[in-house]
Amino acid sequence: MAAMIKFLADFPKGISQKRYLKSELPNLPFTDGKFDLALCAHFLFTYSNILSTDFHVSSIVEMRRVASEVRVFPLVTQFSGETSPHLEPVISQLTSRGFQVEVRKVDYEFQKDGNQMLWVR
Repeated sequence: MAAMIKFLADFPKGISQKRYLKSELPNLPFTDGKFDLALCAHFLFTYSNILSTDFHVSSIVEMRRVASEVRVFPLVTQFSGETSPHLEPVISQLTSRGFQVEVRKVDYEFQKDGNQMLWVR
């Protein structure tokens, strides 16, 4: 909640200073290796009923292109608390492409059973 409050307080100023850019996965307008960390929260895996496995893989590969580390949270589908059916196929495809992939437990649970993140390097 503290992070959300800080973000919302910063957002109007960040927009005017062009620190927030509009873009859309799976194509990001940044150069290779531009960032140390790319975060995706409450989008991938959350909307598994709408987004395909291929979309998830393409998006994570693209985030990894622009950042040396990717974290995706949570791994459960919207409102159900069930692990996304895309998780295992995504892990398999990323691993086969040579990425180091782990599911890591986190210390917080924003929604029911949403206490894990996907970590990709």
